[in-house]
Amino acid sequence: MSNDAKSIFGAFKKSYDANTSQTLRVCDAFIVFFLLNCLVLFAYCNIVGSFPFNAYLGGLFANLGMLIFTVSLRMQAAPANKPQFRECTIQSSFCDYCLCSILLLFTAVHFMG
Repeated sequence: MSNDAKSIFGAFKKSYDANTSQTLRVCDAFIVFFLLNCLVLFAYCNIVGSFPFNAYLGGLFANLGMLIFTVSLRMQAAPANKPQFRECTIQSSFCDYCLCSILLLFTAVHFMG
């Protein structure tokens, strides 16, 4: 890794640590988890096969849906986006996130059979 890339990464990490709240860090950790989970599921399907194809699709769609819901929650919780989400409080956004997640996971389980 070159010195320029190290300095850019160091500046990004310093800025991220200084300007990001704990709530947004948790959202970012969930986003990374769901993204890695999708990649592992996709790699597993390509290497081993997708015999129960409904299970593969249900798992992949559930992960992608949770990824999208978590990105939406992070957007609504970020202080920089407060002018766009004036009517939404963080509590109502989290409640929407939980309800949509439960509905999505029930749908995925139903789809798997």
